[in-house]
Amino acid sequence: MTFKKWQGAAAAITLTAAMTTSAQADTLKYAFGYPAASTVGIAADDYAKAVDERSGGKVKIRNFPLSLLSLAEAGPGLRDGMADVAYVVSALSPKDYPSYMLMQDLQMMVNLREPKGKESVAYAGAVIEYTLTKCPSCLSEFGAQNQVYMGGATSSINMALCTKPVRTSADLQGLKIRVSHAVVSRYFSSVGATPVAFPANESYEALSQGVVDCTQLSLPELTNMSLADVVKFVTTDVPGGLSSNVAVGNINLDTWKRLDDEQRAALLWGASQLAADITWGYYADALTNEKVAADKNIELINGDAAMMDELRNFAKSDLPGTLESYKTTYGLTNSAEMATEFEAMYEKWIDVVQPVETRDQLRELFWTNLFQNVDPKTYGM
Repeated sequence: MTFKKWQGAAAAITLTAAMTTSAQADTLKYAFGYPAASTVGIAADDYAKAVDERSGGKVKIRNFPLSLLSLAEAGPGLRDGMADVAYVVSALSPKDYPSYMLMQDLQMMVNLREPKGKESVAYAGAVIEYTLTKCPSCLSEFGAQNQVYMGGATSSINMALCTKPVRTSADLQGLKIRVSHAVVSRYFSSVGATPVAFPANESYEALSQGVVDCTQLSLPELTNMSLADVVKFVTTDVPGGLSSNVAVGNINLDTWKRLDDEQRAALLWGASQLAADITWGYYADALTNEKVAADKNIELINGDAAMMDELRNFAKSDLPGTLESYKTTYGLTNSAEMATEFEAMYEKWIDVVQPVETRDQLRELFWTNLFQNVDPKTYGM
């Protein structure tokens, strides 16, 4: 063979190999309703890298921050194949995901014990493990929406971000407070405040114009939503609870089924990273924003003992009504049993996460304790 012929043959082989690699690679569209520079957006970039590396380039993720699908459109859009992966907020369509939503409405249980500091991280681990191992109805609900569940995450602890100081229950009386959860709305109503519902991203304008006196959010929103410019006081332990109603990387069921076992295994690996990164991101951002508060002369307040007793009493007394409503509204006849099982799992995870001090440690914990145990050959199939 002449050198010229050999050169041509080599080029053809190279082109064929490139075409084969290209044909084998699968690029999935990931839609999430957050900015690229947000906690979710940063985690999404690392998620794409993790999946690419784990699959040897056979699966690639293309991120669509604040585009393709909004938070409100994510569930239906993922179901209909407009995206392959999406950040789904179950609270926007609770009738579609009642079993998963029940864990959100149990959030006030975090107020029933003395804090250890990683409650939100423990709650995320408990939600994921319970969903994967003890809640077939959760998985079936996602399946009915043409989705495969791939893990959740939590905010850090909910607080009262206010323009007025709140130290006692008496201070809450007459205040207008933006809320995002029904159980929190009931709590504030019980102490004489007026809960108001509107999207969290409208909190800045509402606080600055005096439409509300407080907003129920976690501390990272001081920077995420620039609330440090309008908030003057933060009551750090009221209302407590947290947001856990998200499925951060659900995959379209049709997409999942057309992938091979190796590709699905890579996506499970990536899911463990994504869930850990978002959860740890909010937890770490809360610590960072304590300094932001100090720099902005925002006073961090603890509720007095009487207020905390009232909050704990509310959490206990409200639970039976919540469980009954899941029976009557959603037909979830085993809601009480689910609540008991989930509470036990949360208590377990409180101890499990205490040694965790870094994002990478949480990644490893979520992988070895949760996602590594999922069989890519059968899961979701």
